Amino acid sequence: MAGYWEFNKTDPSSVRIGVTQRDQFNNDDVGLAEALVREVIQNSSDAGSEDAPVKVSFRLKALNSDEAGQLAAQFNGLLPHLNVCGLELPGAEQGPARVLVIEDYNTRGLTGSFEDLDKDNFDNFWRAVGESEKSGQKGGRWGLGKLVYSSSSKISAFFGLTVRKGESGPSVMGQAVLKNHSIENVYYPAHGFWFDGRSNNGLELQLPVQDVEEVAQFKSLFGVERTGQTGLSVIIPYLIDSVTDDTILAGVVNNYYFPILAGRLEVEVGDVLVNAGSFLEVTASVGQSGTSVPFGFVKEISDALGSQEAAVASGTIGDARLSPEHLTSEQIETMKAAFSGGGLVHLRVPVLLKRKGKAQQSGSIDLFVRALAEEEDPFSLFARGPITLPGERHFAGAVARGAMIAHDDIVAEFLGDAENPAHTAWNSNAEKLNANWDHPRKTLLAIRQSLRDLYNMIADQKETLDDDALIDFFSLADKAQAAKGKKKRVRKPKIDIDPRETAIRIRPANGGFEILSGPGAQKWTFPKRIRVRMAYDMIGADPFKRFSAFDFDLNSTKKLKFETTNGDIKIAKANILFFDVTAADFHLKACGFDTQRDLIVDARTS
Repeated sequence: MAGYWEFNKTDPSSVRIGVTQRDQFNNDDVGLAEALVREVIQNSSDAGSEDAPVKVSFRLKALNSDEAGQLAAQFNGLLPHLNVCGLELPGAEQGPARVLVIEDYNTRGLTGSFEDLDKDNFDNFWRAVGESEKSGQKGGRWGLGKLVYSSSSKISAFFGLTVRKGESGPSVMGQAVLKNHSIENVYYPAHGFWFDGRSNNGLELQLPVQDVEEVAQFKSLFGVERTGQTGLSVIIPYLIDSVTDDTILAGVVNNYYFPILAGRLEVEVGDVLVNAGSFLEVTASVGQSGTSVPFGFVKEISDALGSQEAAVASGTIGDARLSPEHLTSEQIETMKAAFSGGGLVHLRVPVLLKRKGKAQQSGSIDLFVRALAEEEDPFSLFARGPITLPGERHFAGAVARGAMIAHDDIVAEFLGDAENPAHTAWNSNAEKLNANWDHPRKTLLAIRQSLRDLYNMIADQKETLDDDALIDFFSLADKAQAAKGKKKRVRKPKIDIDPRETAIRIRPANGGFEILSGPGAQKWTFPKRIRVRMAYDMIGADPFKRFSAFDFDLNSTKKLKFETTNGDIKIAKANILFFDVTAADFHLKACGFDTQRDLIVDARTS
């Protein structure tokens, strides 16, 4: 029997559940082409074999007129559903029909029964949305990532061909993800299938096409190269315009540099092979497309990850954030010297975690910090295993390059439960996180702030050299820096100007801050007024503009304490005070702020 399209009929009295999660994979943190790359490689890595590196191939094919006719014929049975949902097959006037073929190798394929709801890979891939059986270092958690396949098609449809160990040939199914809809008062769900009959066990599950001749014609039309190798091939017809060889390649090198450099992953995009040997050469060409990832720094981290030479903190974080008490004075001084000398600081930090109902366990994270060389831009990286999280910005403003890598199994599992569906950021309110772990909010805060905490310990000597660096680090006063989109960098001519001596230094502390005089204060005429603003940090907004008196109020709270030397304070507003200093050796210490939130401080003369 030939494959055909069919939607199950639904009871109109049932609750209609729409497909509303597509924006999770096309947002300010990650575009759709990049999300497609992240999802594909994540799934292939999760299904990988330990015997050989996973290989993933992306091939774009523009169909000729005969092939385009054959492709259109594949969707005859889907047309009524497309039309009622406001979609139509793209015609020749829109240019040649493009197809993306994605194939992985050294993987298991969609294992499990075709005829049972066994929650194995085949069942979860085709029949489950919002459910996932993955844990540990596995990339997926939400069961929503497969939406990027249909979202990448102009008709919201895709096919999957799989070969499993011990089977004689491939099996093929297709799926369309449209809207809840009705045709002549018959109601249908969003998901429909291209398949070859139903199971006879009472479940009436859709079964894949396995006819040898039909599968051969299918492979020939789309250019599928898989023969007997186990794995999965995903075919996306009528590919959206934004997915190109260039956007795919940029998505690969910007997101999966660690497994590639470690030799665990190879990716082929058209004729370009990206592996450990070719990585830097490929990234040199990708850099011309505007990537912001400093690949030399990334390779330096990758090489250091396998080293046994990392300094190791003596205490564990989790209940508390990283602080000098977790290190010896010798370790701190050694790291300060390495940082100020331009070397890479590498610290391994034990993390204490506790699953609900189980004993405590200890994992670890790796922290890397290096001072900026001349003309380098700041950069931060947060990664769980092979997955990078571009939405994590808890190192923003630091005048350095830094990375927090969690590759230990239990820490990776904890952070995986905290991730959003697109795996771009962690959420302390995530349902799985709070259902599976004790005191997860405090632990997540300690992990995501650990990189900044290390920087604060070792970079204070560096900060005293540049007043502007301090302003960027502790405030968002420069509104231009908050504008979205990468700005074209214009090289400025070098002008020899004597550096301005720092007059005000700001030092962060747990639950507060200190303001101290710098060398530049010796040139002041006293008395002098310093205006100090405070607000709790937030992602994607100016914290001073969004400040609320519900956060704290300097006029009324009894928890906040201030100590001064050579100066007095005057409260101006709920989050603003004036520090009137009378001598060059001034000092203000503040404490009592929420230790679970990041305090942003801006201090300048008024």
